[in-house]
Amino acid sequence: MAPEFFNPNEDKPDGGPSGTGTPAGGPAGPQPAEAAQPAEPEQPGTRWSPRVVPPQAPGRTDAGPAPAYPSQPTLPPPMPPVQDGNLEPLRIPTAPQEDGTAADRVRIGLWGAPRSGKTTYLAALPIAAMQYQRHGQGNWLISGMTAEANTFLSDSVSKLAIQREFPGGTVAVTGMSWSFQGQEPGTGMMRRRTREPSFVLEIQDAPGEAFRPNNPLQTQVVDQLARSQGLIYLFDPLGDAQELTQSLTFFYSTLNELNTRIRDAGGHYRGRLPHHVSVCVAKFDHPDVFRPAVEAGWVTQDTVGSQLPRIPEHLSERYFQWLCDEFRGSTARLVRDGLANFFHPDRITYYATSAIGFRLNPQHVFDYRNYANEEIVDGVRRICTSPEPINVLEPLTDLERKIRTVRDARKGWRR
Repeated sequence: MAPEFFNPNEDKPDGGPSGTGTPAGGPAGPQPAEAAQPAEPEQPGTRWSPRVVPPQAPGRTDAGPAPAYPSQPTLPPPMPPVQDGNLEPLRIPTAPQEDGTAADRVRIGLWGAPRSGKTTYLAALPIAAMQYQRHGQGNWLISGMTAEANTFLSDSVSKLAIQREFPGGTVAVTGMSWSFQGQEPGTGMMRRRTREPSFVLEIQDAPGEAFRPNNPLQTQVVDQLARSQGLIYLFDPLGDAQELTQSLTFFYSTLNELNTRIRDAGGHYRGRLPHHVSVCVAKFDHPDVFRPAVEAGWVTQDTVGSQLPRIPEHLSERYFQWLCDEFRGSTARLVRDGLANFFHPDRITYYATSAIGFRLNPQHVFDYRNYANEEIVDGVRRICTSPEPINVLEPLTDLERKIRTVRDARKGWRR
C-alpha cells in the first residue's frame, strides 16, 4: 500500500483540511447529500507536489484555501539526458573574435593614383610572406579574419602564380582584415632573442578614381585614411608621365582633405599629420624604370640565391629624390615636397617596390639580358615567370613596428 502524503489543500471526508476529524469551526453539522458521496479513487500521477495544482474536489466552486507554501516560479523544461561517459565538461559558447582586439589592431590606408598597382600590391602580399624566410631572417604567416578576406588571399595566389595574370582593377571600396603572425630576429640588446609580433591589419582597397577631387567616394576614402595609423603611398613613375594618371591630380586633393579632418579633430602631431608613411616607388621591375636606375648607379645585386637586384635601404630616399628631380619632372617634385610638408620626415620611409619581381632564368637566377617579367599575349598583360615580389611585405611590417613602438612608449609615459 502506497504511503499517504500530507496535502494542505485537500479536504478529508470529515470536512477538515488537516485530517483531525473535527472541522476548523467546531463539531460537524449535517452534510449535504453530495458531500456524503465517496471520493473518487486517486489516479496515478495526480499526487500533489509543490509545482502541480491538485484537482478541484467535485461540487466545489471556490478556489479553496491558499496553499501552505509559496507558489513556485515556472521552470523551463528539463534538458534531455545525455550519456557523458568520460567526456570533458562543455563550457558555454563565446562570441567569435573576428576582428582581433583593439590592442593588436593596426589600421593601414592604401593610397595611389589609378593604375598605380594597389590591387596587385595587395594580391602579392601572401606570396611575399611565403617567400620571406628564403630572402630574409624570419617568417610571416598571413590569414584572413573573415571568409571574404581568405577568399581574396586564395584567389590572389591563384591569379598571380598559377594563371599568371594581373588582377582586375578595383571598382568599389573594399575593406579587409588580415591576421599577421611573425618571427623576426631581435635588435639591439634583444638581438639574441627572437621577436614574435602578432597583429591584425585592417586595410582598404579603393579605386584610384576615388582620390580624384569631387569624386563621390572621396569622402569615404579620406575618412578611412584619417582613422588609419599608417599609410602606404604607391608612387607610379610611369603613370605619372600620363595626364589621366598624373600623381599630383590624386595626391594633393586627398592630402588637403585629410589634413582638414585631422585639424578639425585636433589630431595634429607637432604641427603635422601624425601618420607613419611608407612611400613605395612602384614597378621597379619595368625596363623603363629599372634600366635608367641601373645606368645612374642606384642598383646593387645580391651575390647569392637568385641574385636579385635591389636599391640599398640607405639609398632609397635619395633614389626617390632622383626620380622626382631627374627622371619624372615638376609634378613629381611637388608630390615629394608635399610628403615632406604634411608628414614628419622621420616618419617617412621609402622603398623600391615590385609586386611581380623580375623574370628569372630556368636556374631561378636573374639575367640582365632577359629580366622583363611582363609580356602581352593576345592583347592581355601576362606574367612570364612565377612572381618574386620585392619590398611588398616590408613596407607594411615596418609600419606596424613603428606604430607599436610609439604606442608602447606612450603606455610607459602614462605609468
